[in-house]
Amino acid sequence: MGSSFLSEQNRTLNTDDALTRLVIPPRFDVTEWPRNVELFLEKTHNPLHRAILKNYLRHLLLEVAGYWDQIIVPELTVDQPMYRVGDRREMRVLSGKAAVEGFYREAFETRQNVMGARTMNMGVEDYGVTTEAVWTHVVPGHCLKDHDIDADPDAHYLMNHHLFQIFSYTNDARPKLISERIYDDPESYTYEKLDPADVVTPEMAREQLAPFLARATLE
Repeated sequence: MGSSFLSEQNRTLNTDDALTRLVIPPRFDVTEWPRNVELFLEKTHNPLHRAILKNYLRHLLLEVAGYWDQIIVPELTVDQPMYRVGDRREMRVLSGKAAVEGFYREAFETRQNVMGARTMNMGVEDYGVTTEAVWTHVVPGHCLKDHDIDADPDAHYLMNHHLFQIFSYTNDARPKLISERIYDDPESYTYEKLDPADVVTPEMAREQLAPFLARATLE
């Protein structure tokens, strides 16, 4: 009976993409991701895992809200963080505070800090947080010159791609981020030109995320 059931399931399940079981909302909402992380945190009872998730949530909220200079700080991050960031078949390796902080500053100054998971699988263990997501960025068209699309430089686009992230943390009462390893699927990139009325600007993202950030404490 079990084998027959699985065979029928496999005949009907669309397996074209690894995230096929997740529901992808038709519109990008910058608050979707923090809402889901908060729900995940509510269901997490292990004290270390809760502390890791609180660090993770505050870190990402600061990043998307444009507070780039409040991320690589002693309360959240070790002195010498290490990042490996995949970007369309290239890997950026960032070692140390200055390099990592420059990564966040660049996103802020080019107004590419508005992003979030459109849908996501998430797990937390003693080592840290792992996520598999359809990740969405709001990108000015002029920042897509090296992408394989004919972008309108005066427009904004939703850039979507599949992303696998591993955030490693220290194992203590107040865990700190050690490293990020971000691996993307270069074949998964899609671009949606936005109507001006649908653009989420960095200023709008900061305002919409303010309530989340206010309650995203490490306590």
